[in-house]
Amino acid sequence: MFCLLSDYFSEVAGRKITTGMVSSIQTFGEYASWNPHWLVADCVCCSPKHPGHTIVLEGGFDEYDRFVYVPIGASEELVELWRVKVVDFFRERGLVNTEFARNMFGWKHSGFSIESNTRIYNDKSRESLSQYIVRSPVSLEKLSYDIQTDTLTWKAPSKGHFRGKEQYFAGLDFIARLTLHIPPKGKHLVRRYGIYSSRNRGTWKRRPALALRAADGWYGSKEIAEKDVIEEAETVSVSDKARRKAWAWLLAKVYEIDIFTCPRCGGEMTVIAVIRNSDEIRKIIVCLEHQGRGPPG
Repeated sequence: MFCLLSDYFSEVAGRKITTGMVSSIQTFGEYASWNPHWLVADCVCCSPKHPGHTIVLEGGFDEYDRFVYVPIGASEELVELWRVKVVDFFRERGLVNTEFARNMFGWKHSGFSIESNTRIYNDKSRESLSQYIVRSPVSLEKLSYDIQTDTLTWKAPSKGHFRGKEQYFAGLDFIARLTLHIPPKGKHLVRRYGIYSSRNRGTWKRRPALALRAADGWYGSKEIAEKDVIEEAETVSVSDKARRKAWAWLLAKVYEIDIFTCPRCGGEMTVIAVIRNSDEIRKIIVCLEHQGRGPPG
């Protein structure tokens, strides 16, 4: 995901953009069941969205440390690119064969989704989100233990999918379930990328644009704020047209096609309209079939 977003930001901005991401791999669901997953959350100028298990800058910094603001949004293009990247990752490593991977691309419901709707800007909410993405698989408030019968009771929250449903475990069975979520020695469930990585955070004191945008208490921010001659960091925005063009280019790169190249003459095509109404699309396809032509590529 980090490489995908880095490519997207750089393509939109037309220059190399350095962004940042913190990702937490969560292995559990309700009742400490084994359910490894990631969710994506975005942020603007170090302000995360919720809910999610990944905090990402919406944009990044160019070579002059100007912040380029690029709204992400859970677009269909981003979900499709993420799906292709993951399936190809499994295929290249022999975890699925080529035929099965091709069948997965034809599924009506791909199973991939990205949530990135609610932005959070204040420090308290930011701290709550950070605590959420690294929380323990077990909440003691949900548990009760009967020592006489060696029975542990887990009661789910009254609100949500399980609606207060209780599940029971023998003591040793519950301990065995919890051990599934202990990572192997030397493995980290929280990963930091880009400007959030340990190596790059060491450079923040020499980069006022980064430190000034960071939350209070972040590495180097206090020392930068104490300086008297620091101007406001510059922010550059991008157009919606540039964002759409960047997604089209990335999709073409993934599928190894250029959707803006005419398949007949090789000339460059432009988007003249976007039709979303299924009835209108069906009418166009039927009309083309009567003319002996297939739908446009």
